Amino acid sequence: MTDDALPEVVRLRNGLTVLLEPLPGTHVVAICLHVGTGFRNEPVAGAAHLLEHVLVQGASSSRPLTDAVLATGGTMNARTAADYTQYTTVLPAAGLETGLRIERDRLSRPDLSAAHVAAQKDVVLAEIRRNITQRPHGGLVLFELPDLLHDSWENRHNGYGDANALSGLDPAGLRTFYDRSYAPENVHLALAGDFDTDRALLLAEETLGTLPGRPTWQRTTVAEERLTAPRQRTRTDRAAPAARTVCGFRSPDPASDPAGHLATVLLSELVETVGGQCGRHTPSEHPWGEFRARVSRTGNPFDVAHGCLFAVDFPHPVTASPQEAEDCLRHLLGGIAEGRVPVGEQLAVIRRQTALHLHAELDSVTSRASWLGIGAAVHGDPRHLASVPDALRAVTDQDVARWAARYATQPGARISSVPVAAGDGSAPQPAGAAR
Repeated sequence: MTDDALPEVVRLRNGLTVLLEPLPGTHVVAICLHVGTGFRNEPVAGAAHLLEHVLVQGASSSRPLTDAVLATGGTMNARTAADYTQYTTVLPAAGLETGLRIERDRLSRPDLSAAHVAAQKDVVLAEIRRNITQRPHGGLVLFELPDLLHDSWENRHNGYGDANALSGLDPAGLRTFYDRSYAPENVHLALAGDFDTDRALLLAEETLGTLPGRPTWQRTTVAEERLTAPRQRTRTDRAAPAARTVCGFRSPDPASDPAGHLATVLLSELVETVGGQCGRHTPSEHPWGEFRARVSRTGNPFDVAHGCLFAVDFPHPVTASPQEAEDCLRHLLGGIAEGRVPVGEQLAVIRRQTALHLHAELDSVTSRASWLGIGAAVHGDPRHLASVPDALRAVTDQDVARWAARYATQPGARISSVPVAAGDGSAPQPAGAAR
């Protein structure tokens, strides 16, 4: 697999964009349908995630085709992110036409019957219970922190799915959302694997290029006002054996300030590496656990264009002071900014390890197709991920220090999740509570 060759990009007459990266000798083909609508611009909390579940096996007419995929040893998967929804199918190389027919059905003949939508709502709600509400501190960083830190609906609402909101979303409302979101102009089809480019493009034109165009979303970037005062919240958690606190800060948009965004990515890795060197305690004296940091609510800092956050969370006994832990974090950031905490060697290792991880990510045919779609649709460059290692190397230690200084002093948001005391029948404080 060569990283130097540019993928071919073709826009079909109905507005759908096809990205082709032939990889001879792989014997498989990965087909990624990238829809430029995620949970950030959904009308109801969880609508994009629900629609993904409704469409994950194509339309009702393509069910035999999805069975054929599995029968050949192929795989199918889907995911919903902030700015997109993706459906990925991996097939033996000879199965390209079958995969494209599934995508045609997904884009033109969805099963939005009341029975199917109701069944998928139950699946989504069960997934939320399993992955979020029944886990200790579930959703603390993914949902609760954005709700407190941000002001706009796009950046703060629960995109996984809200039971009350989804109960009011009927098939007609989901159909309206589908018609706007899955219009050809809002879709990228990424192909990576063992295929002939001319034949693959001809199949794509015959299969998907004949779909009628229709209106789609006109994207606007939502600007958040500067945070002028700290925001704090405490919630209770029935499943938690100990407390957990997260501190969050608004961080630079990757689109408008890519250098600041990448400096924050490096800083997040650095905080995890040197978190015990705050200068106020020895590591053995910390009454809280290790700092865990991330940039972006979903944990992937490279697939978003705006609305990011820098979050640091940590476990602690109920008796430990969250304010003292936040003060410790800010003192650590100040030490990085002022040079009291030596970080040059650690940052060199972090840059090298991150580059190796990103190169390994692109070793997979499936990932290559996925990142072609993300790069083209979210960042305007199909090879965006391959360019990140060089961009990280261009971020200096001084750049990281400057951003550490900003986070050390700027207002942020802090949420503590604490166990329910014995005999306490109080319910957890819901997302959306007063700031």
